[in-house]
Amino acid sequence: MNIDDFLSPLIILWSGLALFFSLIVVLTVYVFLAYRRLEYMERLLDKCSFITFHSQFWDNSPRGRMMRLNAVAVAVLLPKRCLKRGLIDWQQVQEFPRVFKRLFQGMFFVSLFFFVCGAFIWLRK
Repeated sequence: MNIDDFLSPLIILWSGLALFFSLIVVLTVYVFLAYRRLEYMERLLDKCSFITFHSQFWDNSPRGRMMRLNAVAVAVLLPKRCLKRGLIDWQQVQEFPRVFKRLFQGMFFVSLFFFVCGAFIWLRK
């Protein structure tokens, strides 16, 4: 088995399709969370000044909902940085449902992997 087996067009095609499908799933979950679960997540983090600011600043437009969901994701994924700046309530972030934390982590890693693969393909040419 050599490197040419891994770079065959069929394997590249299936890898690209799997990557594209996973990105479509991530975007679907992101839109679902923004439109169906955002208010619930904001209520769970109502003592966090970072979340309350973003929920008041951004309106209910699609862009505003995405920005508010991103604020929730930042507060959950980077709690120590936000705590150092006094933006979150540590107890509320610790009590945040593990399902949403895992969803945010999974969406972050799939997006990161997608952009790394895109950068690799772009730099390879």
